[in-house]
Amino acid sequence: MECHQSTNRKNTINRLWKNYSNPLLSNDAKVSSPCKYKSLCVEYLKSLNWNEALFDRRFNRCYCSNCYPDSWNNTLVEAGSLYVIPRHWCRFGLQVDKIRSDVDHIWHDWIVTYHGTSAEAAHSIVAYRQFLIPGDKCIDGEKIAIHPGHIKEQYHIYTSPTIAYSSIPCYCPSKQFRSKITNNLYNARIVIQCRQKPGTFQVQQETIEAGNKRICPIIPNSQVEIFTTFRASIVPYGLLIHLTEIS
Repeated sequence: MECHQSTNRKNTINRLWKNYSNPLLSNDAKVSSPCKYKSLCVEYLKSLNWNEALFDRRFNRCYCSNCYPDSWNNTLVEAGSLYVIPRHWCRFGLQVDKIRSDVDHIWHDWIVTYHGTSAEAAHSIVAYRQFLIPGDKCIDGEKIAIHPGHIKEQYHIYTSPTIAYSSIPCYCPSKQFRSKITNNLYNARIVIQCRQKPGTFQVQQETIEAGNKRICPIIPNSQVEIFTTFRASIVPYGLLIHLTEIS
C-alpha cells in the first residue's frame, strides 16, 4: 500500500508539472523537458498577485544548472562592462518603455546591475517604474526610511554589478513559500535586474564588513557596491527569483 501511494503521489506531481501553465512562463529553456525550477518560480510569482501587464515574457530566462549549464560563460560584456550571469536564479522580464529605451539606448549603452529588496518594495519599484531614495514618499504617502542595520544618513539608491552581493540577506530578505506542486517549503528571494547609465553613479567597496571573505568570485570586494542619487538613471527590466528548499 505504501509503495502504491508513493507511485500515485509521483504521478500526481508529474501531471502538475506537465499541466502547469501561465502566460508568465515562456519557452526559452535550453532543455527539451519543462524546467521544474522555473515552474516553481512561476508558482511563487503568481502567489504575489502582481498584475501580469507588468511583465514581458520575451525577457524570461531561467539560469538554473539545467537551463544554463555550468560549462556556459559566467560573464558577458554589456556596454563595455562585465555582466555577471545570475546563476541559479530565474528571471521574469518586465515591461520597459520603448520610447525611453530607444532615446537612451539602454540596451546598448547602459550596464547591467542588480538591486536586492523585499517582495513588497520590488512591487512598488516595478509598478511605478522608479526607484526611490530614503526621504522620498510613495504614492500612498508612506515615507521611505533607511532600513535598520544600513548606514545612516546615506541617501542613495544602491545596486551592484553582481547578484552575489545584492542577494545578501540584509539587502534581500527571504520569504517562506509553500508550493502546491511539491508541497515543500521554500525560502524565496527577489532581486531586480536593471540597466544603469554609466557616469551617473559611484563605485565603492562592500559595506557589510566582509573582511577578507570574497563575496563574488568575479567582482572584487572593492567594487561590489554602486550608489547614485539619479533616480532616472536606473531602469528595471527583470524580476529575478531564487528558491531554496527548507529541509
